[in-house]
Amino acid sequence: MAGRSVFGKGLVAAVVASALVLAGCANSADGSESGGGDTRTPPAVGLVGDQEGTPGPVPQLTFSVQALAAVLDPARTAARGGSGGDELAAVYDVLLRYDDKTGEFVPRLAQSLTADGSSMVWTLKLRPGVTFSDGTPLDANAVVASIDRYNTNRGNGAAVWVDAVESTTAVDPQTVEFRLRKQWPTFPSMLALGHGMIVAPSAGEGEAFKPIGAGPFVLERYAPNEERILTARADYWNGKPNADRIRFIALSGSRENLESLKTDGIDIGFMRGNPQAIYDALDADYPGSFSILNSGGAELVNNREGRPGSDVRVRKAIALAIDPELVGQRGDNGLGLPGKAMFDKRSRWATDVEGLPYDPDAARKLLDEAKADGYDGKLNYIVLQEPTEAAIGLAVQSLLQAVGFTVNIVNANNAGDIVKQVYVQHDYDMAHAGIGLYEAIPFLGLQTTLAGNSGANFSGYSNPQMDELLAKLQAADGDDRIRGVISEIQTLWNETVPSVPISSVMIYVAWQQDVRGVLPTATGIMLLDRAGRA
Repeated sequence: MAGRSVFGKGLVAAVVASALVLAGCANSADGSESGGGDTRTPPAVGLVGDQEGTPGPVPQLTFSVQALAAVLDPARTAARGGSGGDELAAVYDVLLRYDDKTGEFVPRLAQSLTADGSSMVWTLKLRPGVTFSDGTPLDANAVVASIDRYNTNRGNGAAVWVDAVESTTAVDPQTVEFRLRKQWPTFPSMLALGHGMIVAPSAGEGEAFKPIGAGPFVLERYAPNEERILTARADYWNGKPNADRIRFIALSGSRENLESLKTDGIDIGFMRGNPQAIYDALDADYPGSFSILNSGGAELVNNREGRPGSDVRVRKAIALAIDPELVGQRGDNGLGLPGKAMFDKRSRWATDVEGLPYDPDAARKLLDEAKADGYDGKLNYIVLQEPTEAAIGLAVQSLLQAVGFTVNIVNANNAGDIVKQVYVQHDYDMAHAGIGLYEAIPFLGLQTTLAGNSGANFSGYSNPQMDELLAKLQAADGDDRIRGVISEIQTLWNETVPSVPISSVMIYVAWQQDVRGVLPTATGIMLLDRAGRA
């Protein structure tokens, strides 16, 4: 599968939408924390705190996310919680929802999704009577047209879909049939993200595009870098939302969101990668939804020819030289989730195969071998100049130089600089950012990161054996088989070192103690049609 990317700039745009957050905030602690590295145990993934009580009507709820979506188009904004996904779901809803209690995908706009005996044909039944906000029906033709549009515009995950889905057909007004080219038991996950956010035929294209969906809210106002206000639909299929309006804003970080919760400035706040702020919110008994972004903190290594990382000995030396526990002490006072495995030990997808150990002697030996063959030991290392990120960068620099590397830190002034150099131009040796493997979509995350022909493969890693394992993962049915293949992928990762995970990242979406009805789905997106006050 190695070779030229099958998709170009359109897919990169979708990658950038999600990479922006990964690059800038994977371990951000807002520069406001202190302490000596207390050990804390995070809660279980899922809803936390008092969720009892029936939510009632409320004039407005304010939700502070990490970044406002620049455009409410699922083909152009990746469906990820905290960085556009919540707004997209509010306008478009989703065909299926991820239930983090059961780990299953359950109907939402869809009435059902079933597979035939071969699991090569999937049949989607739509709920009767569902309409877009323009009054037109959400029928099978609209679903087919929206999915075709999404793939044509190269939305996030479109390459995976096009490779695996032979046809998408409207069988009758309420039925869509998907015929696959290959076994894909986790295919339903795609209908919980961008492919499952159905855009109305009347939405238009380009500058004329309007966000018209079948979700519970419609766009009222958008002021870039200020706010986005959505108003409730009285004719929403699941009944009029409890909140008349949802106001989305993006304060400057997790600590600011927590402080705004305390002063009633916001009703819901997204916290990511700041363990101290998250634990403070939990200690203050703010209910919410807790999740983990696996490999959310990582040292990305450019594997392309002409870069130091094109030599696997250099990549492995980097990995063996890094002590994630020490880096975590410098970055978040030891309150985070350090580790070099792709999936955190608390993950549903954790395996018995660990990441590479901290072994500076082995690192030094590999580096000496590479130097004997002409490598000068130099690395240019891109690090965001934010206090916590800078502290992590200095710790990594020190560890690498201790085994013989010469590391030049290249300061990035903002996340956009990292996105441009790493994800778009590929002009880097190493960068501190994130990989980001969500619990709900392990195959999609690994495929887009590791496949030789993936446009989202930021490292340039290409390995036919890995491509074979990714195909095996796609065909795996059931948690045990999936974990079995992931253990094989982790083993090959340890041998070939595409990049170096150093931590997973905690995410907590907290809300006021009287708020009820917030419903999590895939990738940390919150569904808000029932959100109100008890």
